[in-house]
Amino acid sequence: MAAGYQYVNLDDCWMNGRDSSGKVQVNATNFPSGMAALATYVHGKGLKIGLYSTPGTKTCANIYSGYTGGVGSLGYETSDAQTYASWGIDYLKYDKCTAALSGFAVMRDALKATGRPIFYSINPGDGTGCPPNSCSINLVNTANMWRIGYDINASWSSVTSLIDQDQNLYSYAAPGHWNDPDMMEVGKLASTTEDQAHFSMWAILAAPLIAGNDIRSMSAATKTILTNTDVIAVDQDPLGSQGRLVATPGTNLQVWSKTLSGTNTRAVALFNRGSAAASISVQWTALGIPAGAATVRDLWSHTDLGSFTNSYTASSVPSHGVTLVKVVSSQ
Repeated sequence: MAAGYQYVNLDDCWMNGRDSSGKVQVNATNFPSGMAALATYVHGKGLKIGLYSTPGTKTCANIYSGYTGGVGSLGYETSDAQTYASWGIDYLKYDKCTAALSGFAVMRDALKATGRPIFYSINPGDGTGCPPNSCSINLVNTANMWRIGYDINASWSSVTSLIDQDQNLYSYAAPGHWNDPDMMEVGKLASTTEDQAHFSMWAILAAPLIAGNDIRSMSAATKTILTNTDVIAVDQDPLGSQGRLVATPGTNLQVWSKTLSGTNTRAVALFNRGSAAASISVQWTALGIPAGAATVRDLWSHTDLGSFTNSYTASSVPSHGVTLVKVVSSQ
């Protein structure tokens, strides 16, 4: 919580059908005290709580895994939204599965009608994604965040694929509505270097930071990555600007820049997607800041590196690694 994480989100299977009046029921085996009691407990820790549903009659676990208690909200949007509000729910993930896209606006309106601020996260794809530049519904006016592509998995190829899918969607991100490349797999990739790069790029992309690992058993290295306040500050910068690919100085070498609040201030990821270590340089002109002197801070070592003129070079960025710096023009 001290690092800024706010929500404890329950995914599919928290529910167990409906009662005779149509009210959604809680899985009493897993949540014997009920959802309102759990929400009160979570709020007592200074955190918020999220639930999951779908705009269809069944949840994904019901459709694909046979969990018969998994009922969606189709036809019960008003009832479910009012129930969530009465329990004290703060966040809803609404997952298309096989339902119609039209259902997302119905639940948006039902949540608003409760009068309780409930953050609305949607997955409008049915496995293939529905990014805002091609989705048939207006995502910006529908939800607070939306999944852009395939479900992530704990592989380097999955992480880089989602980065590529998000690359040209920056114009849709702003405070209150965000591109969501999916939860993070930090702590589950092949190396700490990959984990660090993954977290760095989600921060550059202004992506929602949702820990997808088991936080009860994470290593010290994983905890250090997930709680790096310098990197989290990049992700959470109040401008809400999504970073952009601004240069490709070599094969599998990329420079990404995210505009931060403050005059001529940038977060810069020098990203090595290749199989061997490489030096990567960034020119101030690529960042859109004035030529001349600028200070550079390494956000992983928490070290001020000094002043550099016109450019900065990170030596020997490891394979599948990132050097993440904050650049502030002195002009």
